[in-house]
Amino acid sequence: MISFYSTNLIDQASMTASSENALFPLVNLKDDRRTKVFRSNANGDSIVFDFGTASVVNSILLVDSPRSGFGILTATFQMNTTNAWTSPAFTTTVTINTAQGFGFKEFTNQTYRYARIVLTSALGYCELSNIFIGQKITFANGMGIDLGWNYQDKELSTIKENRYGQKFVDVISRQKQISFSIRSMDKTELDQVLVVYDSKGTTKPFFARIGDASMINDPDRFAGMFYLNSIPQINNKSYGLYDISMNLEEAT
Repeated sequence: MISFYSTNLIDQASMTASSENALFPLVNLKDDRRTKVFRSNANGDSIVFDFGTASVVNSILLVDSPRSGFGILTATFQMNTTNAWTSPAFTTTVTINTAQGFGFKEFTNQTYRYARIVLTSALGYCELSNIFIGQKITFANGMGIDLGWNYQDKELSTIKENRYGQKFVDVISRQKQISFSIRSMDKTELDQVLVVYDSKGTTKPFFARIGDASMINDPDRFAGMFYLNSIPQINNKSYGLYDISMNLEEAT
């Protein structure tokens, strides 16, 4: 299974935090660079998103900073018809995978104007890099299509060795690189893929997740925030059936 998350409601939403460090402002959540983070001033914080109108949401995803990791312990996601949170209409807990730097939760469609994420930490502040709130686009083998993909890590750390064989390592991080093909799509499924490309191209990142717990022990390893590394290759294999190949590189 391959899922895309490209139409991010927070891109156009107004945002308000219960506290904000002026050096790490809330607007950083809309910055494509994962090292540009939002930071609060306390171990507990909440961020309210106003979408302007009732909007459908079935997914929330978080990524950490490749420099400092996750600056949160827990994240609770809520939605409501008004900006009053005594008894929100919908509440769910986001699963935080610190090993993979990824937070994830999917649920049935919820349609509300306001959303809130409640964060906790033990650092004296809460820190968050990028977040997706919106609807997923999913392609599964059970739909009659065929999936194939390849994954590898690109080592970003640098290693230098002196004449005595001693190594000096500048540890940075690894970067996920995924290439895949979706074969035998019909025109509706092809249009779903093109929604991602038309909205993001090769210059704006989006979220993607490959596999689930029935296929892979830790599917978050193959999930994250990615750029399209090249323009998708589309092949009309026969009347009404299409193959597409895409290459993704993790945003850092």
